[in-house]
Amino acid sequence: MRLSDYPVVFTKDSNYFFSCNSKSIRILSVETGQAVRVLSTSAAEGGHTDTVTGVMLNPRNSLQLYSCSLDGTIKLWDFNDAQLLKTYDVGVPITHMTMHESIPNDVYLVTTKKSTKRFHAHQLKKTGGARAKENSVLLRYSFKSSSRKRLVRLLKTRLCSGLAISSDGEYLVMAGRYKLHVINIASGNGIDSGAVTENDESRFRCYLTPERITALAFHPTEGCIATGDERGRITLWYCFGKNADRPITTVMHWHAHKVASLTFTSDGSYLLSGGEESVLVIWQLATGFKQFLPRLGSEIKHITVSPDQSLYAIGHQDNSVNVIRSMDLKIKTVIQGLKFPHVGGHASSNPLNIGLIVEPRQGHVVLNGLPGTLQFYDPIKEQHIMELEISPRNKVSRADEKEIVPPQVLHCAFSSDGRWMATVDGRDDHETTPELYLKFWEYNEDAHTYVLNTRVDNPHAGQITSLHFNPRSGATAEPMVVTTSVDGKFKIWQLAQQGETRRGIEAEHAWGCRSTGFYRDMVPRCAGFSSDGSLLAVAYGQIITLWNPYLNALQGTLTMPPENRPIRHLTFVKNSPFLVAATKDHLYSWNLLTCSVWWSYQIKTERLVASSTDNTFMVTCPEAAAAAAGNGGFEHRLIVFRPTCPVPVKIETTKKKIRATTFLPDTLARSNNTNNDNQRVEAILIMNNRYDLEVLGGRTAEEVRVEAAEAVAKAAEAAKAVQEASMAKSMVTDIFGSSRAAAAAAAAATANKDKKDSSSTTVRTQTSKKNPMRNPLFDAPSHVMAPVSSLFEAFMGQLLAPASSNAPVRSKDVASKSSKKKEKHADKMPNGTAHQDTEMETVEMTATAQKEESEVHMDMNLPTSLSSFFSKRLVIQS
Repeated sequence: MRLSDYPVVFTKDSNYFFSCNSKSIRILSVETGQAVRVLSTSAAEGGHTDTVTGVMLNPRNSLQLYSCSLDGTIKLWDFNDAQLLKTYDVGVPITHMTMHESIPNDVYLVTTKKSTKRFHAHQLKKTGGARAKENSVLLRYSFKSSSRKRLVRLLKTRLCSGLAISSDGEYLVMAGRYKLHVINIASGNGIDSGAVTENDESRFRCYLTPERITALAFHPTEGCIATGDERGRITLWYCFGKNADRPITTVMHWHAHKVASLTFTSDGSYLLSGGEESVLVIWQLATGFKQFLPRLGSEIKHITVSPDQSLYAIGHQDNSVNVIRSMDLKIKTVIQGLKFPHVGGHASSNPLNIGLIVEPRQGHVVLNGLPGTLQFYDPIKEQHIMELEISPRNKVSRADEKEIVPPQVLHCAFSSDGRWMATVDGRDDHETTPELYLKFWEYNEDAHTYVLNTRVDNPHAGQITSLHFNPRSGATAEPMVVTTSVDGKFKIWQLAQQGETRRGIEAEHAWGCRSTGFYRDMVPRCAGFSSDGSLLAVAYGQIITLWNPYLNALQGTLTMPPENRPIRHLTFVKNSPFLVAATKDHLYSWNLLTCSVWWSYQIKTERLVASSTDNTFMVTCPEAAAAAAGNGGFEHRLIVFRPTCPVPVKIETTKKKIRATTFLPDTLARSNNTNNDNQRVEAILIMNNRYDLEVLGGRTAEEVRVEAAEAVAKAAEAAKAVQEASMAKSMVTDIFGSSRAAAAAAAAATANKDKKDSSSTTVRTQTSKKNPMRNPLFDAPSHVMAPVSSLFEAFMGQLLAPASSNAPVRSKDVASKSSKKKEKHADKMPNGTAHQDTEMETVEMTATAQKEESEVHMDMNLPTSLSSFFSKRLVIQS
């Protein structure tokens, strides 16, 4: 939700204001800051198809709203009923719009047009290459069709920075770079096509300024124009118009940098200005007295005064709007959107280093905010939750033209239960000593935020390349973190107790380095823990090293890609023994039980993200769309795989560049506390090149319910078909027997049909147990079963057992001994005594057989973790 790209507009009663939000228009309440209504929700309902660049109330009806957009249309809305009244197709993208009540049938627009001229050679270094200049063209559009042209071109200038009409509707002012254009539009109630040119001095005047104009405002009651320039000066222009070659000017100067916004109060007594200093300056024009509202948190982009002059709405660079009371200059309401990770429009100064991370506690998305901060955001409700300052600093502007290098949050990770958060932040201006900090944060239940627990200065001798928590960190085990660095080492950090518990006061806990590891003289670029936390994988070039994180012992190495294709991304897949690695142009799925590549895929991979809820992972792949679309465009594909199969599970495509992506938290499954796949809402969250969050491939709760109902119906039909098939006899079933599913279905059907005949049900159940494939030995996923060499003896022993015996082969001798003892006691003991003793002995023998059988199964216990499995493999090989 982008709130502050364009100025907001108040309603006539000052209780609500309109905000341009991409292709839609939000009506926000001044009291609560919540959106009460949204206009232009979809193109199918008549909304805009491109970015809305401006809104203004209808001069003749304050209950109607005009909106303009880059799609080349002007729309008239009844905002009370959220109803579209009319659409005017201008045909060119609109960047500015203004009109006056004295001429309601005409609207003045500004559009952007590329010039045929190119930049000069000395400008190529600044622009990065030759590209066309962009000019701003002023147009007049007539709402009523007449004999004259509906769209008239008035003049052309460079980069329009403001457009305004005087309060009496006589003059139109347009600012473009170093020129201030003043046009007399009152004569003849407009300008006729073909009768006026840009050289007509009677109506067009152009004034040059020594500095580039950055802001423009027209006095509401007097003939005065206010302009702001790049040097922070405000110039008031008087006596302009027809016969004024040199208008009278007055200069006011306080701002250290460019003036971003200017506006007058409705009575014309005060002028409000703001810019990079994050300070609102209120100028009293009659006396020259200045009043300041400092420390607003971010650069001011736009200022709007309510019609009753009781409120100021200030739009900031960090995508927020502060509503301030004019009486005491106190903040009344703050509407905060998603804060941009860049500053001043330059993404290189504060890039999106950590990407998109899901916070385990509430499922909020965590990403970079302003320099040195993290922001917690709810993408479903489009609501800003919290801002955490990782690196405290004074929010002051630069002292001169040289940019100040801000601190950056480089890495962030959460424990599985969300109790702990680890961050890496640093600052390097290439002049002083580089700063690097590893910080551990603990969640405070009372304050509902993360509190700093431990800070480690210079944790590595070089930059940190990755940061990960052990998945077992939490209630079941002590938290553990691994960091890798360009210094060639990886370090494992663990929480330790400091001191002893005394007088009922618990001892403090702090983080410290537990162990350090390295491999040859290579540099680790990425790392990851297995889902059970028993194995650590660290990538060194094209080699993946496997470590026991508790013993810091090397368990093995995996090598597949060539040396010139180092591994860039590495992740374990949840609840599986598969490890996924990606190079520049290949994707590998490793099976750690066989230490081999299960499958590989030749694909360009930018990002690799594993799901936290199931055994899927996602890769982003940029591809040229010229061959597919034929328009020479560019598209990004998001492909979801399972580690066992190279066939994609899902493919999503977007035309916008992807800066970060993650799996959207499963809110429906989390609220129901279930892991059923039929109830899970699978969706992908991306951040595009305009720093907007988009959800791809999501399903609504109603769709999930419908799919679950269909799945239940299909399961019932399948069960019915299996039951009918199991009742039918054929030569194949007479020879080989029925299938396992059919036998089970037949047994269940027979039990439901004839509950009285329990003996027949028992016979069928025992018969089905004769099948060796029903042995519990195989009732487990293949990736956790013991090797085939260990299972062969037990399987063949059961396969070769006599058909009349239900006991395993190893208990055969015990059964024969019990039968002999039964005959012996029957000869000696009279009447039924022998039978009773025989039954007791049979029970004892059966218990002995079961004990022996359990001992056999105990010898074939599966490895408790991947680490122990690798340890056994090393012993066998040695």
